[in-house]
Amino acid sequence: MPQRAATMSNRRRYRALLATALLALGMSAAHAEDALKLSHQGVERTAVLYRPAAIAGPAPLVIALHGLGGNGQNFRNYAGIDADADREGFIAVYPDAIEGAWSYGRPIVRPMPAINGETVDDVGFIRALIDDLVNRKLADPARVYVTGISRGGLMAFTLACALADKIAAAAPLITGMTDHQREDCRPARPVPLMVLAGTADSTQSFAGAQADHGRLLSVPETMDFWRTRYGCAGRDVRRLPHRDPADRSQVTLLDWKGCAARLRLYRIEGGGHQIPSIGGADNPMLEQKFGPRNRDIDTADEVWAFFNSIPR
Repeated sequence: MPQRAATMSNRRRYRALLATALLALGMSAAHAEDALKLSHQGVERTAVLYRPAAIAGPAPLVIALHGLGGNGQNFRNYAGIDADADREGFIAVYPDAIEGAWSYGRPIVRPMPAINGETVDDVGFIRALIDDLVNRKLADPARVYVTGISRGGLMAFTLACALADKIAAAAPLITGMTDHQREDCRPARPVPLMVLAGTADSTQSFAGAQADHGRLLSVPETMDFWRTRYGCAGRDVRRLPHRDPADRSQVTLLDWKGCAARLRLYRIEGGGHQIPSIGGADNPMLEQKFGPRNRDIDTADEVWAFFNSIPR
């Protein structure tokens, strides 16, 4: 446990030193961004690519999907993934959804967004985005990963099911799957999964919710689906260190054993519809709307550590 705390402290120190160095050089992370444009279904789709200047040749790729009503840039500002990309040597891409809403499959509430009367094909868009970055020798095709929050997390589940030939691992955050996703999921191979969800989430309920045209599964039901599909034989459960006594939430880590692919859940006990962050500033308005934000782990660090542990 002390070693883990020291590692996290070193990561925060690294981020502070990096920011200081960039300022001293008169630079910013924006120098490594690239606005991507890609035609799909007859319309222009957009994304922001973050590529650390030190990277030469194809690198691991993390696709980061924003939540409902968001866009790639504001998720980039919120998620803290760029600092990990600088430190660990990967590239990150932040795509934009049509109308701020990912088209993740059969809807449970309202229809999916459409283009000229046709349902948006976001699976095809993400596949084309991966192919473009691989063809330009920016992304390593053996190390393509996807993560996303809320509706972006639903999309990450869909990509784990539909793009198992492209995705090395997935990390859906603060949501379970829908019952339709469970029925439609037939991955070509087992895709390692890391899920993170708060037990006090009132937006994407940890306990699930019935909607007009289907049901949001509970997080335990979601994990049971993958546990059964992957033939897991058991699980290890441990409570992670509680760093801040003022933090009303704590983290329980569940790792399933004997599975065809790695399966992990960060259960944020008392956590709301927010991803944990050690160094993130308090925001009472967000906490009032979305519930507590845990301070025991940094989500970007945990997501990358999981991805990086997956063999090529």
